[in-house]
Amino acid sequence: MSMDLTDGDETRGRRALTWLYPVLVAFALVLVILQTLPLVLPIGPMYWDVLVYYDAIGRIAQGQWPAVDFFAPVGPLEYFLAAFSNFLFPQAQPVLLTQWIWLPVTVPVMALILWDVASRSGGRAAFWLLVPWMLFTALPYNVVDFYPYPGTDAFGIYNRHGAQLMYLVAATVLFVRGPVIQTVLLSVLVLALAFCKITAFLAAGPVLLFGLVLGRIRLGTAITTALVCVGVTGIAELTTGMVVPYVQDIIVLASQNTGALLPRFLTAASLHFNVFGAGGLLAIVLLIATLSGNAGARARTSGSAIARLIDADWFWVGLLLVCGLFYETQNTGSQAFLLVWPALLAILLKLKTEYGRYKTVIVVLIGFTVLPNVSTVLHKAARAIAVAPGYIQLDAPDLGPLGRVSAKDVFVTRAERIRQIYIDRRETFEDIAAQGILPSFLLFSDPDYQYLLLQEMQEAAEAVKSLELRSKRRFESVFSLDFANPFPYILRRKGAEFVSIGADPNRAVPELDPKTRDAVARTDLVLVPTCPVHHARNVLLEHYASALTGHERITLTPCYDAFILPRTQ
Repeated sequence: MSMDLTDGDETRGRRALTWLYPVLVAFALVLVILQTLPLVLPIGPMYWDVLVYYDAIGRIAQGQWPAVDFFAPVGPLEYFLAAFSNFLFPQAQPVLLTQWIWLPVTVPVMALILWDVASRSGGRAAFWLLVPWMLFTALPYNVVDFYPYPGTDAFGIYNRHGAQLMYLVAATVLFVRGPVIQTVLLSVLVLALAFCKITAFLAAGPVLLFGLVLGRIRLGTAITTALVCVGVTGIAELTTGMVVPYVQDIIVLASQNTGALLPRFLTAASLHFNVFGAGGLLAIVLLIATLSGNAGARARTSGSAIARLIDADWFWVGLLLVCGLFYETQNTGSQAFLLVWPALLAILLKLKTEYGRYKTVIVVLIGFTVLPNVSTVLHKAARAIAVAPGYIQLDAPDLGPLGRVSAKDVFVTRAERIRQIYIDRRETFEDIAAQGILPSFLLFSDPDYQYLLLQEMQEAAEAVKSLELRSKRRFESVFSLDFANPFPYILRRKGAEFVSIGADPNRAVPELDPKTRDAVARTDLVLVPTCPVHHARNVLLEHYASALTGHERITLTPCYDAFILPRTQ
């Protein structure tokens, strides 16, 4: 049944911890130190995803809670951990801060995994479980390119978090054998997945299920884990009232994302064919080795023939590939296939003495499965580091750390020039928006669009403060009709209650109910970005229009209109 690996006795394993733990601690300290430095990173495609976190950070600072007070596209723990990290590191570069918010959870989890694996399987196995986790935790880059120029991937940060947690689940199921440690790890990871991103929780489900069925998770461990998770969830609901609204939000999101699953599988498989194809061939070769009776191909030497056949390397490689592919159908471009590595490592650690004539082809296919994602992330990081010194930093002091980004000179120039076109030719962009299309198919990936977005947020923040001085009035609540709304954070004001943050009108904006309509109607200041006017912004304006009938619309800046609630209301 067991796929335990031997790399020396228990004493040697304990000795390995004397250097494994310093590596882990040093890694965590480096990331902590980096968050205390005023770093500037090149802006990348869809950079506004990180602004969604700061919308939540600003709201939480004013006493609002995810799911209870505002509709969130992912789990509430994402935002509470972001708020906690912002409390500790208020000047951290936003991408780095949000990339590393799970360290208070994942570092102790990894420490427990190292303890068990080093004790039972040796330092080599533990070290090679640690390295991929460190690499993909540290570097904020996706494995798919969304734009040809180098930049920092602020897009899909929560997807990367889910992938890293799924990796820890796979490592726990395949390598951890201590029942107490495994119970603690699975309890923490299941709760983390459930309150991080529900699709990651679902994608990890088959790993846990087959781990239980095939005996890698003891029945007692499974029952205890379930009781702990139910108990913690119940306590959270009783003390915060947050769990039921979160589940309701999940149901709403699911109802708005009911597209056919097969096309999504085909898209994800084609996008990651380099990894999924090589990994699939590897699973087939491993199965052939198992069926041919090759020594070592089976993980078990006891139990029924079916159990000996299934609980084998080919099965776990295939299962983890399918789980990663499922996750990619919902989160295209993240690091989902990271979770295949524990199964590949298990093969490599016994390859010297087992698999006979299949060794060479197995090594080659493992290389083709692993190297594309690793090389892509390293390459993107190297490019960004290389070009960063020559990029132009954004001047946006009111944005705080949100303004610590830079862009290539040609994008800065383009942002300046196209801004005036957006202002002078507004009717043209209204006509384009009326057709339900964007001015550019890759508009949201264009660095100049993201750079200009931050520039205009800076100007709008200045204009709001100036308006307050002139009118001798403070706007206590604020809302922006755009995908990202960091103004509660920027202006240190309350955000409109019950609205969606990360407002993608196609999949993350629920129907306007009376509660939300009344909340928006009571909001003092509602901002409308107009550089450029585009379809998604118009859809959001139309969506909330019935709540704005009591507001007065003004031109706040050349690129922002504002709905202002009269003093009498």
